[in-house]
Amino acid sequence: MLDKLYDAGLTEIFIRVALSAADRFGLKINSFHLDSSSFHVHGDYGTGTDEEASAQSGLITITYGYSRDHRPDLKQFILDLMWSGDGDIPLYLRVAHGHEVDSAMFRTLMADFHKQWQIHALFVADAAL
Repeated sequence: MLDKLYDAGLTEIFIRVALSAADRFGLKINSFHLDSSSFHVHGDYGTGTDEEASAQSGLITITYGYSRDHRPDLKQFILDLMWSGDGDIPLYLRVAHGHEVDSAMFRTLMADFHKQWQIHALFVADAAL
């Protein structure tokens, strides 16, 4: 089942479920909040060619990046989340490479979200935007 979910696209499935829930519960969808979190990991996640191979295959790369936890010695991955201003309901979820930079991705994420939801709304994000 996990392979089928991955093949279908976890972000796309999450958005479809969120759209359905927002409609069913009558959420006001006129404002959204966007932020990202990094999760550091322990263990051996490969180096060099392994990271390049996973990037080419469409998998995320667990690697070194800006450490919000002040642990530059640990590899990490990023979770992007967007939620409604009405009730803080999560509406968009994306897992990303550990070296991804917020300032480079937030505009792209908002454009992708806008394309999926086809709405005009206020987006609130941190200074990285």
